[in-house]
Amino acid sequence: MPFFFVVLTTPVAVAIALYRRNPRRFLDGPTEDPPLRLLRWAVSLLSPQRAEWGQAMLGELAHLDGRLRRIRFAFGCTGAALILPPWGRAAAAHWATIGITAASFTIYTGLTVHYRLGVGGWIALAVVGIISLGYLLGASALLRRPGIALPGLLGGLFATMVGLGLSGFTAVNLVTFIPSPWQQWVRVIAVPAAIGAAGTLWRRDPAAGRRVARLAALSAGLLQLLYGTVAVAYLGGGGPPDQDGGFTLRGTVSDRLASNIVDLVVSTLIIAMIGWAAALAGYLLRHTPTPAAAPATDPIQGA
Repeated sequence: MPFFFVVLTTPVAVAIALYRRNPRRFLDGPTEDPPLRLLRWAVSLLSPQRAEWGQAMLGELAHLDGRLRRIRFAFGCTGAALILPPWGRAAAAHWATIGITAASFTIYTGLTVHYRLGVGGWIALAVVGIISLGYLLGASALLRRPGIALPGLLGGLFATMVGLGLSGFTAVNLVTFIPSPWQQWVRVIAVPAAIGAAGTLWRRDPAAGRRVARLAALSAGLLQLLYGTVAVAYLGGGGPPDQDGGFTLRGTVSDRLASNIVDLVVSTLIIAMIGWAAALAGYLLRHTPTPAAAPATDPIQGA
């Protein structure tokens, strides 16, 4: 299918863009050790009121010896940077994201216990917890970026609503949905591209557009996980039979929960990658240099 070709070639396009921006760093990689890179990233998230604290932590890390000590210190400072006030308007979105993540994990845990999904179910629960925590940390970091929270969250809500609108909002529709080719184009290409381009136009900055796309991908993933988990809890083993047939009640619930995990990861990656490319493309199209006009010739001198 053509849209699969687009999805597969997008990471290649992203790699080419990164290489063109900084070939040496792309090929050689960063020269700093992981604790220093992690702490520099955390410091970049701080508000201006906390800038001095961040520089002090960087200075303290420079005097620490031992890999384990540096890693512990960097992780501690990163956790503090993610939760230190002031948050401003992003605080409400931050706590809403925490609430959505906690609700999804709680319902997922209840399903694992209620249907006795066994070792495989507990492993899947641990995977969901790790993914959700990573999404939560990533979203929290992006929410602190100026001008990113509102367009990023609106983009995530837009992607979620379009996906539910195409599949149907009921639990049965969500479980049985098989997208047609044009629906795949809309979900996989059109929606992520619109989010990335809109983010660039919103801030007139491709870097901001890429951050908007990433926040939209993370928030959409968390919303879809919550909606899908609630749908499984509502249906249980009911609804239409699975296409593979022969599943027990426990197997049906486990299979539907596993499908939610796959959708979570795949949809997030697609929105982030396509949105990233669209953000850069929108900036390049907007700032394409126009050819200079030829200088006018003086008719008298030309004669």
